[in-house]
Amino acid sequence: MLPFYVSYNQPGAHYPMHYHDFAELSFVMEGTGSESINGVTHELRRGTMSLLLPHHIHELSSSSSDPIKLYSCMFDIHILFGNPYEDYMNRWIHKIGSELPSFHHFEGDRLNAVTTLIGQIVKEYKESHMGRDAILRGKLIEVVTLLLRAMLDGTESAAVQHNHPKMRVWNILRYIHLHYNEPITLNSVSSHFNLHASYISRMFKEYTGKTVGDYMHELRISRATTLLTASEMSISDICLEVGYDNYRTFARVFREHHGMSPSDYRMSHNRPVISP
Repeated sequence: MLPFYVSYNQPGAHYPMHYHDFAELSFVMEGTGSESINGVTHELRRGTMSLLLPHHIHELSSSSSDPIKLYSCMFDIHILFGNPYEDYMNRWIHKIGSELPSFHHFEGDRLNAVTTLIGQIVKEYKESHMGRDAILRGKLIEVVTLLLRAMLDGTESAAVQHNHPKMRVWNILRYIHLHYNEPITLNSVSSHFNLHASYISRMFKEYTGKTVGDYMHELRISRATTLLTASEMSISDICLEVGYDNYRTFARVFREHHGMSPSDYRMSHNRPVISP
């Protein structure tokens, strides 16, 4: 099946900082709020479409009086690159979040067009007609093309160039998100970015409220909880998968975060304990 998934969501007041291994296209149907992608914040309102590339870090806030309701399309980014007649995709997609913005506010006729397309995608996704995957891929390419066209015609791109006062810390955050399951330390991060460790530590704590070490532990334990409840991997394999080479350290940090051992956590979520 096509690696493509659609959901209709009403996020809570605040959806914390996170990232995905896949691409995500979101479209706001109603409500207001804000979204931060790689450190750049923009308004969310009816007609806002965002495209997140794999490993783009983002968080979302929703108004309590006018909550956000949106469609999210999550997919393997390679869906967009399967045809030589669509080479323009490859040329522009990878500029999103740097030379191009990550979002666009659709209005007027363009809003009507993309709203109709999103509706067609949702309808096709829910049904099982012959050629479903081909239709979904075609509609996704059409929506992304309209988004790219609007970005290139719009004015938001200037914001990407000039609204990055803390790009250093966001580059560090992205690096940690990409490599948290490897044996990285504050010193190795310092060496990679050619910045003094104490400077990185101070800047990182000021922006995130956490030390680099604490932040990596949170990422590792978050991934571990997913694997414990959604996979058949042994706990020792999960320990290695999320970046710990010592089970005692993994178990200690896991207990600090969840108040129980990894095996107890797995059993509490109705998963069998698989021996190492």
